[in-house]
Amino acid sequence: MKGAITPHAQPLLELFYRALGDSDKEVLSNAAFATGLLVENSDLDLSPQFLQLLQALRPLFIVPEQAPAAQLNAKDNAAGAVARLIVRNSAAMPLDQVLPIFVGALPLKNDFLENRPVFRALFHLFKTNGSILLPYMDRLLAVFAHVLNPSGPDQIGDEIRSELIHLVVAINNEEPAKIQAAGLGVFLPGA
Repeated sequence: MKGAITPHAQPLLELFYRALGDSDKEVLSNAAFATGLLVENSDLDLSPQFLQLLQALRPLFIVPEQAPAAQLNAKDNAAGAVARLIVRNSAAMPLDQVLPIFVGALPLKNDFLENRPVFRALFHLFKTNGSILLPYMDRLLAVFAHVLNPSGPDQIGDEIRSELIHLVVAINNEEPAKIQAAGLGVFLPGA
């Protein structure tokens, strides 16, 4: 529906808030996914709702490593939703509070399709406010190495892979030792 969802944004948002409080992990997963898509596609500026949305999504990030697939899916979808909020209006986000949780949720475990919005958000932040990601650089480089690993499943697709390799090259210009330490040197031109 893309922008055609706009007239229904407010009632849907209320429904999604209720669903984000549900005990069923599938409902939580779908609610997180739907919330992110609503924010991404609505022509209505939902950024005044971001703090409330972040509070509703926060419990989805508290997941044990060996959680059931539905719970891991909900966490990945929550990361995708937060990523969509970041891209939509990062200035409306308390990034100092959001980034430790968001970056801590990476790499995604179950729903690799959510890597698309996650990496769009990371690319957006690197372009618009790169210094805010400096405290997370080691973790992010490990995530980059994980998703770029050719022996694992394709988690990001060709377009994101290409943009990510460009980012690795750019980071290498500033921090070559960190790129090598993360095992990302193989993705540099001439490697």
